[in-house]
Amino acid sequence: MITPGSNITDRFAIVREDMHRRYGQYFYADTIDALLDEKIAQAKATAKIETFLPVTVEREVSSELEQRAEAAGRSGTARPEILFVCERNAGRSQLASAITHQAVGDRVFVRSVGLNPSGGIDPQVLEVLQERGVPTGHMYQKEIVPRTVHRASVVVLMGVDEVPGIPGDRVVRWDIADPAGQPIEKVREIADDVEAHVKNLLDELGKTNFNAA
Repeated sequence: MITPGSNITDRFAIVREDMHRRYGQYFYADTIDALLDEKIAQAKATAKIETFLPVTVEREVSSELEQRAEAAGRSGTARPEILFVCERNAGRSQLASAITHQAVGDRVFVRSVGLNPSGGIDPQVLEVLQERGVPTGHMYQKEIVPRTVHRASVVVLMGVDEVPGIPGDRVVRWDIADPAGQPIEKVREIADDVEAHVKNLLDELGKTNFNAA
């Protein structure tokens, strides 16, 4: 459930994230966003109380997208979801999520979070990703908060000693060095290690067309 006490803007952002997660395999991102923007504008124009607007919008958008998908004959199992977790969401989990998304695009839903995100994304990590042609403009640190962590197909833990309360069908651990404070040459080696692990995981999930640099 969406947390009722959340800021209304944050709650709409969560709804948007949910819709992309659930329907991104069937529709372009612009199509989902346009429908969301339309429904949000309509809801705000007529509502006297905003408390339940995100829930109402979520239901309306979900219903319409379901109808569109059915009418277009689009069906099938949901996309696999991979959740990458590290302590600060500054290095390893960012590398893994960015490389995975570059490799398979929207065929896998990719998320990264930190148990205690702080300090911003490691600039060395951003530099190495940019060297490899991996987009970084969309990247930001994220913590585990209600409704931003869904049940994932695989939860990948890196540098986390205990399994946190994160829903997932399978939990795996990757023994990958922390890039924090490392020279750029070492961060490049870590990125290679991450890419090798990502490739193996995607092979397991049946997403074998690996396109990373």
